[in-house]
Amino acid sequence: MQNDKLRLTFYEASAIEHNSNILESENWKEIIKKELSFPDIGIYNPTERETQKTGKTVEENIKYISNLKRSGHYKEFHDIMTHIWWGGVNDSVNRVETMTLLRSRFLIDGNSRADLNYFGDYEAVLRSDFIIAYKEKNVKTIGTICEIHICYLFNIPVYLILPDQTKTEANSTLIDLVIKSGGNVFYDVNSCVKYIKEIYKI
Repeated sequence: MQNDKLRLTFYEASAIEHNSNILESENWKEIIKKELSFPDIGIYNPTERETQKTGKTVEENIKYISNLKRSGHYKEFHDIMTHIWWGGVNDSVNRVETMTLLRSRFLIDGNSRADLNYFGDYEAVLRSDFIIAYKEKNVKTIGTICEIHICYLFNIPVYLILPDQTKTEANSTLIDLVIKSGGNVFYDVNSCVKYIKEIYKI
């Protein structure tokens, strides 16, 4: 096995488009980074990767994509969304089979650190050992829910952090998907990190 192979890879999921305090709410990722950054662990932060893919800051990219919709430039809109979600993977074929292939490739070959530079968000989720999702009560998100649903379908554990609500208050389908993925629910970042360190012997 090559020495650049990662022992673990995980994805950080949270609201981007409708998060008015995107930079402030990203603070939870700094705790994750501090506690779980090791040479053999790959962390896929989609906000950082989106900037890498588009050459724009997150704020600039949100504005750019919104303007494409408003101005009716839907070809460009769909092109950039495809690039964010699929990277270089052809999404015009059977998407379910493509996702299954991406998951199988991870289970067979694993990931190297360099691989993370080429993933679209779908591939990054499917080639993760688990994802950490941060869901604030009053922040609307579709992408994060989509990612959690993919994890449910492929049995990828979701570790969901609810910083401002209990799981009895949270959406029932959301909690069901998380638990059935093999994941768990937490109310703060540090508890989630502690659990992950124990489960994965970090």
